[in-house]
Amino acid sequence: MKNSFVLVSSLLLALMLGRQVLAQDITLKEPQSKVGLDLLDVIKARVVAHSFVKRVLPLADLSTILWACNGMKGVDAVSGASKAARTIPYSGDNAYVNVYVLTSEGVYLYDPKEKLLRQTSKGDARSLVTIENIETASLMVLFTYDFAKAPPFLNSLPRLFHDIAEGTASYAAENMMLAAAAFKLGSIVMYNIKHPASFAPVAKLGNDETPLFIVQLGYLE
Repeated sequence: MKNSFVLVSSLLLALMLGRQVLAQDITLKEPQSKVGLDLLDVIKARVVAHSFVKRVLPLADLSTILWACNGMKGVDAVSGASKAARTIPYSGDNAYVNVYVLTSEGVYLYDPKEKLLRQTSKGDARSLVTIENIETASLMVLFTYDFAKAPPFLNSLPRLFHDIAEGTASYAAENMMLAAAAFKLGSIVMYNIKHPASFAPVAKLGNDETPLFIVQLGYLE
């Protein structure tokens, strides 16, 4: 009996350790409070680019860029109209926009509550998402929305919810590109993405999740 207990315990421990090794999640840092530029300077500095200089984006800068995109901020609706508590406005209380980060190392789902990038798969999957993959980009960001998180009043209006979700994701993308500009990165929005079947398995998209567009970011020099 004792030997069986030890064996089961050992197997459970091995599974837990194996999961930790395979997961390779990235713990993000707290967002920086200042980056040396005011809002108008950043708007002027934002550049659309089709080519980049290959450089690794520091974790601190990545953390700040993702926070600006869709991070936790605290409830900011004066009337209590939304409790999503993100850096962008949502219709309703659920954050229905998801942000996936793709690099040469893997695919990650941004988890703002836990301040994590949760790895969904290993390896460079960017070419599965678009034929316009820029290999020298520091990262590609895929925006999706989850119909399962639609506000109740939009459950019977999928087309309208799609349009609202696309607008919400656009706020996130703009925040992200402005934050990236503060760190001297260029960016480009692309709607030319492949059929979801080509990349849904590596991103582990949900059944109610729909891709919208991507943004590629990288250094200009």
